[in-house]
Amino acid sequence: MKRQQSRLLETIQASEVCESDERVRYRVGDRQQEFHKDFPLILTIETSSYCNLKCVACPQKDLTRERSFMDPELFRKIVDEAARYDVRTWLHYMGEPLLHPQIFELLDYAKHSGLRHFGMSSNARILSEDRIERILDAGLTRFELSLDSLEPSLLGSLRPGGDPEEIIEHVHDFFRIKSARGQRHPITSISIRDLQENSAEAEAFADHWKDILQEPDFVLSLSFESWGGYASRDHAMFEVPDERRPCLKLWDTAIILSDGSLVGCNSMYDAQKVMGDVNTASIREIYDGPAYREMRERHIEGRACEIDLCRDCKDWYREYDPKQYKNLTAD
Repeated sequence: MKRQQSRLLETIQASEVCESDERVRYRVGDRQQEFHKDFPLILTIETSSYCNLKCVACPQKDLTRERSFMDPELFRKIVDEAARYDVRTWLHYMGEPLLHPQIFELLDYAKHSGLRHFGMSSNARILSEDRIERILDAGLTRFELSLDSLEPSLLGSLRPGGDPEEIIEHVHDFFRIKSARGQRHPITSISIRDLQENSAEAEAFADHWKDILQEPDFVLSLSFESWGGYASRDHAMFEVPDERRPCLKLWDTAIILSDGSLVGCNSMYDAQKVMGDVNTASIREIYDGPAYREMRERHIEGRACEIDLCRDCKDWYREYDPKQYKNLTAD
């Protein structure tokens, strides 16, 4: 893996490379990046592949793989391994984690496991006051509320399946209760996806929450993601350059689906290419295994188009774009 990492840095013309025993930090263009030498930097654990919304730009509603809740025993195995590394762990993927009947038991295990950074996202549809209190007690370092609009009709069209006004009210409830508790963590973001449909609202959206959020909470703008071509780029707010570069996700990310299948990026959301199975192998073994090495090699050599999942994918550019994640409430 280390030889491929060195070749990646050379291929992308990385600068300001700083290496420690565990990780490598570097700059590519205007973006600061890093990866672990032996383990994913970002680990996504799909606690639930069931969802209660049908968001227009999300492929969850069209999954062909079997939906499930992650088995708690498998979850504990994953967390036990991840806790040995300084990894950023997210406990959601293609589904709403609050639907998992044992989600708070899973959060409690993560809290006491030694994980240094673990977060979760919610669409806020079932974010009751009781669940808010339990989330605030769960030990999360990060929490994200996905909203996309404060206009009920637009929110309902972008994220159909719930009562938009109720969802907006739930988000307000969360910050009201967090503020009343005088609690700093989890650091919480309200995310708005940067789409053509809501582009005129972004500034007003941020201004609304500026008057409500307290440090260090913030509004997060996320650039458009096509999920490897699933979502039409008619939604997108940025252009992708013609010159293809290696996808950095292959060097910093692993996603574990609810059944234990490990995939390498969001283009594999439907388990189109499985890198390994954490029921029978460790994350580290899979991450340094033949499936990852083969994909990385093709990207380094400029042959990503030989991979069906990568051929028409434009999401690689998000890893080079300094505007992929933008704090809209920063001064």
